[in-house]
Amino acid sequence: MSSTIQAQRRSPWFPYTPSGTAARARLRLLCFPCSGQGASAYRAWQRVLAPDIDVVPVQLPGREGRAAEPPYSSMDSLMEELLPELREQVRDTDGYALFGHSLGALVAFEAARRLEATGPAPRNVLVAAQRPPHLPLGREPLHVLPRADLLDTLSTYGQMPVELFDDPAAVEQTAKLLRADLSVLETYRPAPGPGGGPDEPPARPLLSCPVTALPGLADITFPPGSMRAWGELTSGPFTFRPVPGGHFFVGERTEELAGLIRAALG
Repeated sequence: MSSTIQAQRRSPWFPYTPSGTAARARLRLLCFPCSGQGASAYRAWQRVLAPDIDVVPVQLPGREGRAAEPPYSSMDSLMEELLPELREQVRDTDGYALFGHSLGALVAFEAARRLEATGPAPRNVLVAAQRPPHLPLGREPLHVLPRADLLDTLSTYGQMPVELFDDPAAVEQTAKLLRADLSVLETYRPAPGPGGGPDEPPARPLLSCPVTALPGLADITFPPGSMRAWGELTSGPFTFRPVPGGHFFVGERTEELAGLIRAALG
C-alpha cells in the first residue's frame, strides 16, 4: 500500500484544498464544526497539522459559501447526501480519522459508524464538547422554541453575537441555521444494537475503532464527565482527555489540540 494518500477532489462539501503537502500526508482528518459554524473554523489546522496529516474541513449547507442552501434538520437526511462525499474522501487512503466539535461530534460519530459498516474503520474518532448520543439530552429541546425565546437562549450560550442584532437579515438567517442545527443535534439517536434501548448503550458497541473524548473543563452546557460514556459506544480503545476552556475551546486552543490529535493518531 502506498505511504501517501490521494489528493482530495473539488466539492462544495470540502471548500479548502490543502497545500501541495497533502499528497505526502499519511492520514486524512475530516473535521466537522459546531452548530452555526462553517469549514473555515479548521483552516488554521491545515497549516498546523501539515505535512503528515491532511486536514479536510467539511462544509455543511446553510453557512459560509453555502449560505444560500437550506440547512439539514435531521441526521438521516444529512447523511444521505454527505456519506457518498465522505466515501470518496476516504477511498484509496492509507488511513483516515474524524474530528467533531459539539454538533460536529455527533455528525462525525454517525459518519464513522456508517463508513465502518461498509469499509475500513477510522483510525480514531475524536469528539469534543458533546454528550454521547445514547444519553438523554438533559434539558428541554431548543429547536422547538418560539423565535424570540430561541434567540434569547442562544444569546445566553454565546451563539448569537450582540453585534449581529444590528442586522435583522443576518439575525434571521443565523436563527434559521441554528434552529436546523439544533434539530439535528436534539433529535439524533443512533440506531440501537441488539439489547439496546433509545437511552441505553447498545449490547454491541456501534464502533470498533478508537474514540477520544475531549470535554471542556469549564463547559456549562453539560457535565464534562458525561463524556466518559462515549467509551460505551466502541469496542476499541477509549481515551478521556479534558481540555481547559468552555464549550468553544476548540477555536481557542489550536496548538494544544494539534498536539492531542497527533498523539491520538499515532
